[in-house]
Amino acid sequence: MSTVGFIGLGAMGGPMARNLLRAGHSLNFCSRRREVVEEFEALGGRHAATPAEAARVSEFIITIVTADAEVGEIALGKNGVIEAAAPGKLFVDMSTIGPQTVRTIAAALRAAGMGMLDAPVSGGPGGAAAATLAIMAGGEAADFERCRPIFQAVGKHLFHVGPLGAGQTIKLVNQLIGGGIMALVGEGFALAAAAGADLKAMTEVIKKSSGNSTLFEARAEKFVLADDYPPGFTVELMRKDLALALDLAQALQVPLPVSAAAFQLYTAAMHQGRRGDDFAAVAKVCESAAGVKIAAPRQS
Repeated sequence: MSTVGFIGLGAMGGPMARNLLRAGHSLNFCSRRREVVEEFEALGGRHAATPAEAARVSEFIITIVTADAEVGEIALGKNGVIEAAAPGKLFVDMSTIGPQTVRTIAAALRAAGMGMLDAPVSGGPGGAAAATLAIMAGGEAADFERCRPIFQAVGKHLFHVGPLGAGQTIKLVNQLIGGGIMALVGEGFALAAAAGADLKAMTEVIKKSSGNSTLFEARAEKFVLADDYPPGFTVELMRKDLALALDLAQALQVPLPVSAAAFQLYTAAMHQGRRGDDFAAVAKVCESAAGVKIAAPRQS
């Protein structure tokens, strides 16, 4: 079993860290939230005051936080992981950030004698809890194999996809496809509502037709038709990921007109107060623009 430093015990990281402990790995974790510290100490984890402290006593250091700046600060900032860098230690970022950020951090860590993988995940909080995440890792193949027992404790579908940054590139492509599909689902329901179609019947038809997808099956009925958007993966996070994908496309001079339009819909959802709702709430923007109601009125 390995000794793992873990930073980012939120909706995704919390369940992942619990699964590492269940699998028998040792956990040194960082958190400023007292309730989180108490929970993970009770589970057998050791609280570290700083990322550097966690890294000093760990072979692997995992981060899963929100944005590029946070990963950079954890890795390279004051009391950051780099202060405890040593040969044999491996920094594994499982956040969704820009590929160039990964390469910049990796270069600094490499100069200090430490390796890195970028290994973003897909599957949401449910997949994190069930240890069924898809993990797409970029970096050295030997480092990926070293991490395999850790990845097996938190995920089910493990992919080594190429050099550093490749994991983030593939994750961003996944996000722009998923975000675009969800926006199209919203537009489709808005059009059908305006035309007076039976939306329940339409949902059943699409589930058996070429318009179906895992996103449609997961969110069309339970979220859009129910007019209920409990946060799984939020509007704010989808907008962030689409922005990263568009930044990458701009750097490579690749046109992404459909993704750019989807980004604008998620931006509108943010301005409509949907920041913390599940990203399926992009359908509410489509509904509002069409002047229709997708969901049937709820019975009192």
